[in-house]
Amino acid sequence: MKINRAALPVNESVKIQKDIDFSMHPSDEHHIRKIDKCRVKVILKEYEDVLECKLSGTAEVVTSCSYTLDDIVLKIKFKEDFYFSNNKTSRENVEYEPGSIIDLEPYILALICDSVPHKITKPGASLPSSGEGYRVLTEDDFFKERQIQTNPVFDVLDQIELPSDDE
Repeated sequence: MKINRAALPVNESVKIQKDIDFSMHPSDEHHIRKIDKCRVKVILKEYEDVLECKLSGTAEVVTSCSYTLDDIVLKIKFKEDFYFSNNKTSRENVEYEPGSIIDLEPYILALICDSVPHKITKPGASLPSSGEGYRVLTEDDFFKERQIQTNPVFDVLDQIELPSDDE
């Protein structure tokens, strides 16, 4: 979704409603498998040198269960206000975007990724118990066991006699 600031009227609100297809965007986020059905509403208002962008929307996201790795479909809502300027100013909360074309898709994608929890479980899923070839430990048990364990590779170092400084 690209916005051409040069085509916007000054001091007037412009409303845009659009569906965005994120199927071509590979997700760098490991907890999101794909993004379906993204609908965005944008209210734009151009001032002298600042573009105010009020962005809200909904998306259908496929993520994975933390316990079973099964797909879970989440419907999320997001909302954020952005301010863009093509002048390098020291104003707080104003993004510098050179030129008159602003691509909102990276900002929308970041809002979607931010809205999805990293650890989610599907209804009825429970933490697996120990089985053949693996076992499930609590974090406390893991750290206790790690302190007790020694690496046999380093046992040879205990047998080496080092010369003392007195010799």
